[in-house]
Amino acid sequence: MQQTQSIPETYLGVGYTRDKAGLPLEAVRVSVPRPTGDEVLIRVAASSLNPLEYKLADLNFMGRTPPVALGLDLAGVVAAVGRDVSGVSVGDAVAAMADLNGDGGWSATGGSGGEGGYAVSRRFLTARKPPSLSFRDAAALPMAFLSAFAGLYPAVQGGDTVYVPGGGGGVGHLAVQMASRALGAGLVISSGSTPQSIALARDSGAQHVFDYKREDIPAKIAGLTSGRGVDVVFDATYSEQGFVETAKTVRRGGSWIVLGVGPGRTTRLVETHSPVDAILAERGAEHVNVNLLRYFSEPATLDSEAQAFLQRGMALAMEWAARGLVVPHISQTVDSTVEAISAALQSLKSGHGAVGKVAVIVDHGLTREK
Repeated sequence: MQQTQSIPETYLGVGYTRDKAGLPLEAVRVSVPRPTGDEVLIRVAASSLNPLEYKLADLNFMGRTPPVALGLDLAGVVAAVGRDVSGVSVGDAVAAMADLNGDGGWSATGGSGGEGGYAVSRRFLTARKPPSLSFRDAAALPMAFLSAFAGLYPAVQGGDTVYVPGGGGGVGHLAVQMASRALGAGLVISSGSTPQSIALARDSGAQHVFDYKREDIPAKIAGLTSGRGVDVVFDATYSEQGFVETAKTVRRGGSWIVLGVGPGRTTRLVETHSPVDAILAERGAEHVNVNLLRYFSEPATLDSEAQAFLQRGMALAMEWAARGLVVPHISQTVDSTVEAISAALQSLKSGHGAVGKVAVIVDHGLTREK
C-alpha cells in the first residue's frame, strides 16, 4: 500500500447502526479501510445524495452487518493506493463511486475539516478530477451519471428521438444532457410536474417538456412523432404508474430502458403484476433493466468487460463535465452532519426534494484547496 500521509484508524461517519433502522441516520464510528489490490483510499472532500442511501438504511437489502457508513459518491484526494493501482497517485484529486455493498465517506464532523471522511473505491470506478471542475460538482456525478450512461450510451444512435421522463431529477437531468449534447439525439422529450423541474429539463436540452400531471404524454408524443413513437425511453422515475405511461410512447422495435428493479417491483418488498411487458411485447420493443447495484449484489456480473465499461463512464463523466456537455445542477448544498443529511434524504424520499442534485460538503478545508 502506497501512502505518504498519516491516516487515522477510524473516523466518525454517517449511516445506520441497526438493521432496517431507516431515517434519521446516526453517527457511526467505523474503521478507515486500508486499500488492497485495485483499491484507492480517498480522503473525501465532497459527496452527494442518492435515493439508494435512504433505501439501504430502510431495508439493508445488501445484508450488511451494521454499523454501515453511507455516502457512496466521492470526490477528494487520494490518501493511499493498493499494490495493483496505476494511473492515480497519492495526492491526486479524483472523483469516484464506492462499491455499493461497501462503506461510504460521509463524515459526521460537519465539513469542518476535523477528522474528515474516508472511503475506498475500485480503480475502475475512480477518475482524475479536471482542475476546472470543483470537488462539489465532481461529487454530484458518479452514481447518477453512471446510471444514465449505462442506459443511454449503448442505446442512443445519432438522430434518435429519446424520451426521458423526470428530466428535472438527479439522474434525469444528466440523461437529458447526455442524449442531447453528447450522444447526438435528434429530438429529446422530457416531462415534469413542477415549474422548477420542467425548467431544468428544458435547460438541460429537452426540446419539448410536458407536465405529466396535466397532459396526456403518450398522445403528445404520438403527435410529435407522426404516430411512430420514440426510439428510446430512459425511465429513472421509480413509478409504476409512470412506467405504464412511458411504455406506451415507444415505437415498434424501440428500446424501453428502466433504471432499477423495474415494473412490478418498485417497492422491493412486494412484487405486483405490471402490464408493462405486455405493452412492450405488442410493440416488439426491447425491455432493458439498468441496475448498478446488480454489479455488487451479483459479483459475477462485474467482469472485465463491465469494469472497462464503468471505467469509460467515469472518464467521460469528468471529460463531458469539463467540456460543459453534461454538468450537474446542484440546487442545494448541505454540510456533512447527521441532521442535515437525514433531513435532505427525508425530503428526497418524500418526493419533495430539490430538483437536480443535493451536494454534501464533507471537508471545507479540502474544497477550498482545489
